[in-house]
Amino acid sequence: MKQSPELTDIIMSFDELVSACGQEPQWIVALIEENIIEYDIPESKQFTGYQLTTVRRAARLSRDFEASVPAIGLILELLDEVEQLRQFKRQWDNDTQMIEVDIETFK
Repeated sequence: MKQSPELTDIIMSFDELVSACGQEPQWIVALIEENIIEYDIPESKQFTGYQLTTVRRAARLSRDFEASVPAIGLILELLDEVEQLRQFKRQWDNDTQMIEVDIETFK
């Protein structure tokens, strides 16, 4: 593993990724084939810490829910979508002004 010169992330080979996540190589290949992860640096077939995080997350889903690789892909997409919606809601809440009304004045 080495440090990325332009990023503050690690760069690793396929074998290093397999070793770091403790999964079988065929399982990692299945994740690549399902487009759950992809080479961060395609020309040299290398991965970054982001892919390692995704593989570890996928492994937990597989273990905890006995999910197949295609199901893991769908679950990860839905989790990402939920996170995006939460960020959108936080942004909306921060941008929206609250108007306080005294109900007693309407009685």
